[in-house]
Amino acid sequence: MLTQIHIQDLATIQQLQLNLPANCSMITGETGAGKSIFLEALELALGARGSANMIRPGKERADISLCFDLSHFPQAVAWLKTHDLYLSENECIIRRVLTTDGRSRSYINGLPATQQSVRDLGEMVFHLHGQYDQQVLFKSENQRDMLDRYAEHTALANTVREHAERHKTLTQTIANLREKTAERQHRTDYLRFQLDEFSNLNLQAGEWEVLEAEHHRLTHSEALLHDLQHALSIINHDEQPPCLNTQLNDIRKRLENAAAVDAKAAVWVQALNSVSIQLADLEAELNNYIEHTDLDPNRLEVVEKRISQLYDLARKHKIQPQALLAFQAQLQTELDQLNDGDASLENLLAEQAAVAKSYSAEAAKLSKGRQKAAPQLAKIITKTVRSLSLPHAEFQIQLETDVPALSPHGAEKICFIIKTNPDQPMQPIAKVVSGGELSRLSLAAHLALAHVCSTPTLIFDEVDTGVGGATAEKIGKLLRELGDAYQVFCVTHQPQVAACGHHHLLVEKQFIAESTHTRLRYLTPDERRHEIARMLGGEKITDTTRAHAEEMLAAVSA
Repeated sequence: MLTQIHIQDLATIQQLQLNLPANCSMITGETGAGKSIFLEALELALGARGSANMIRPGKERADISLCFDLSHFPQAVAWLKTHDLYLSENECIIRRVLTTDGRSRSYINGLPATQQSVRDLGEMVFHLHGQYDQQVLFKSENQRDMLDRYAEHTALANTVREHAERHKTLTQTIANLREKTAERQHRTDYLRFQLDEFSNLNLQAGEWEVLEAEHHRLTHSEALLHDLQHALSIINHDEQPPCLNTQLNDIRKRLENAAAVDAKAAVWVQALNSVSIQLADLEAELNNYIEHTDLDPNRLEVVEKRISQLYDLARKHKIQPQALLAFQAQLQTELDQLNDGDASLENLLAEQAAVAKSYSAEAAKLSKGRQKAAPQLAKIITKTVRSLSLPHAEFQIQLETDVPALSPHGAEKICFIIKTNPDQPMQPIAKVVSGGELSRLSLAAHLALAHVCSTPTLIFDEVDTGVGGATAEKIGKLLRELGDAYQVFCVTHQPQVAACGHHHLLVEKQFIAESTHTRLRYLTPDERRHEIARMLGGEKITDTTRAHAEEMLAAVSA
């Protein structure tokens, strides 16, 4: 539900911060007070077209924010998560900013969002009834959704859609696979030729790195041997000057003499002994390396030839030599998939048949449920509409079977048809219903669906147009009843309707320092009685009108 609205510098509204309650709120005010501005603000925030002339004169921008409580509407929460706009399960903030340069920006939970994204989310949380371009009843998908929700078949309808979408995907996959059958043999032969090249080379894991290291060692073998032999001669040789081992032994004797004088020198003797041991190990490793390492120049030719083979193959496939094994595996995987093509096609055809069978079974259940629920829902709506000054109205739900095979929406198209006079033929609602009649029809439809509410907030714009007296009172009571399942706002000029709300929101226009200001505020019980009396009696409010207003409010509360 809509819990809060903030408007700044929009038309005659300079600053508005309003907390909104649940149930049914009636919106009244004198003609020209600015009720339409309030509705326009809601529509703008939810993606309607805006313009710079809607900004308050002298201001650079208009700013509108709506805060919704989504704690009981998982569909909207799931949408936010899917689009990475999720903030909290209990709250969603939609914001719209208009600037004088004609630009417009929208935000969902503080993140930039497209107008289409805002509109998509808005349809889940908010519906405005009263103008043709806003009527959800005109859209066939909404008519279908209303019938399925009334029949409590939403899950079944989703299953049918999923089967249809899967069947469509399988059909496309099968078609693509069949199209590739002709070229598959050519591709298979080419892959086998490429893999033969790899097989002949008998690549080994890590081979390229080993070859590079060996090649580097072989090309510098003379310098390598010279350096190692020279290092050995320094460690241990019999010529002058004394070798490193001789010098270390001399140092050890000196330190041992010093240790006899100062015990601290014993630590230095131990350190020198450790160095001597490590030096002996190094000498052994150098001798072993020189004796056993193959630095044969003939080996260099073999390594260079192997490197050249690997490099040529890598260059042919435009990859690095170290990536050859991975590329070979990739080629093998593709060849295996092509070889499995016939088996894959058989599996896909079998799955397609199974999905089509499941679709038919689930779609048949859905059709049976729709056929049963359609006359029941139509009867309820007809009864309600007739009580709202349309005594000859007849509403029906038509199930049209001329739909594509395996349609994601089931085996029939849903069409709402109506006639409001006895001598009229039944026609789709968009062709025969006036604005006021459509609002009443929408009221009746939502009341019939109150037990399966899917959209938390509804606004009815002058749903009572063209009626009065007992009919207006009936509309008011129905709106109040609707407020038990939805959050309802209703703009009305009828005191009988206004008296039926759980809450009363007044729109006022004030003139301050030659500047026009529109203000919205919820009325106290005493203020509400005064407003109902004003609506009943006009400019002059008498004791009689006050008593009448008191009586109307008391009758609703009773």
